[in-house]
Amino acid sequence: MPLWGKSTSTESRPKWLGNDGAEGASGRKEDAHAVPGGWAMRAGQPNSGNDNTSAQVEIIACLSAGHATGLSGSLGAANLLSVDFTATTTLAHDGSGVFDLVYTFDEAITITSAAWSADQVYSNKVYVGVQCLGPTDMANDGVMNLQYFSGSGTNRLVFRGTPPAAAVTDGYIADLNGTYAMATDGSSAAVDANGTTVTAVDGDHDGSTPVSGVDGSTAIWGTDVTKTGSSVNTLTTTAGSSSGSVAVLTGVQFA
Repeated sequence: MPLWGKSTSTESRPKWLGNDGAEGASGRKEDAHAVPGGWAMRAGQPNSGNDNTSAQVEIIACLSAGHATGLSGSLGAANLLSVDFTATTTLAHDGSGVFDLVYTFDEAITITSAAWSADQVYSNKVYVGVQCLGPTDMANDGVMNLQYFSGSGTNRLVFRGTPPAAAVTDGYIADLNGTYAMATDGSSAAVDANGTTVTAVDGDHDGSTPVSGVDGSTAIWGTDVTKTGSSVNTLTTTAGSSSGSVAVLTGVQFA
């Protein structure tokens, strides 16, 4: 079996890298992504010897894939592999709190988006809408729009949201539209290393027709779908104290 491949599968990533968040001989599989020259390692990781996330990526497996635009061109449009977030039960909803979703792709993504703002305005931004549920009836108390925040030019994009004051203490975060859709608005856009529009950045990531996962058609959200480099599922079905039961972001509650 070769030590690396040229498909979108996780197995194609250099096999000396660690799985499920573990550090292998030269880093973690989720930090490896396709560039025209082959498989590269995201800058600023422990194995790189420095924390400069803006440094040039390191090619760890040269592979032209027999294509004029190299490996990234051979793979086609970049795929969205997984999502991650930090569990917390102390998420402020008084205007001072922020909550991040971190999306990992198999190629570096260049984002065009208006600057992040600590509000729910998403004009000319790439964004993801979620709802803030009350812990009693599990009903929507307010919308939070997580806007593109950072990561353009890398394979990991951060979306940041400011919980609205309408959110309730001990409440939860859940999907707004049944699909955990990411959307572009106005002049915002996303392209991969070869300038190909990234369809996953303007589509559904759950539901019956997701455009995510290693094959471009698998959900990255679910009660049986794990977070990036983790054994923890992204969603957990939770019941309200009086009524309602909803799949919510695992381990996240408002203070």
